[in-house]
Amino acid sequence: MKPASVVIMDEQPIVRMSIEVLLKKNSNIHVALKSDDGREVIDYVRKNKVDLVIVDIELPGTDGFSLLKRVNDISPQTKVLFLSSKSENYYAGRAIRAGANGFVSKRKDHNDIYKAVEMLLNGYSFFPSDTLNFLSNTASRRGELSELPLSNREVTVLRYLVNGLSNKEIAEQLLLSNKTISAHKSNIFSKLGVHTIVELIDYAKSHELL
Repeated sequence: MKPASVVIMDEQPIVRMSIEVLLKKNSNIHVALKSDDGREVIDYVRKNKVDLVIVDIELPGTDGFSLLKRVNDISPQTKVLFLSSKSENYYAGRAIRAGANGFVSKRKDHNDIYKAVEMLLNGYSFFPSDTLNFLSNTASRRGELSELPLSNREVTVLRYLVNGLSNKEIAEQLLLSNKTISAHKSNIFSKLGVHTIVELIDYAKSHELL
């Protein structure tokens, strides 16, 4: 049987390499591509059969949610596993709602990535049990889930803002217009009830978004 084709996308070369080494334990898995470039990954998925894409939610120049949508549009059968070093409850919950097949926190044992990959390739999903329990109580805890009422794109813009990028620089990173970024910024400030970047940084820190 042909080995499962896996693509690894992360900004850090050492992370990409460590995941590849981890997956080499299984001869039925072939790492077909390691990259930090979303366009390269999308181009590869478009031209080749890919069983699984492992991607950090926080990507330079885009975000994991945008990449997930493009992968699903091009190759609906390709599974997507999200990684993140940030707030597990928040991002894992968003990953589920966005249609990802799994989520692993980089703060956990790296063997969780291996377990997740095996489960996804066998047709299962892989999410933190705490997050699943959290989401199962949505009806009685709606306030907690709406605690951060931002879209996935707004969260991406927020991260760039708190890291000191100007509207123009963010627009260039995300290939959007200055006007669009300005609108996102206004929406973020309005939804979170903040008035300055300092307040936004404090909010981001308290929600483990930095």
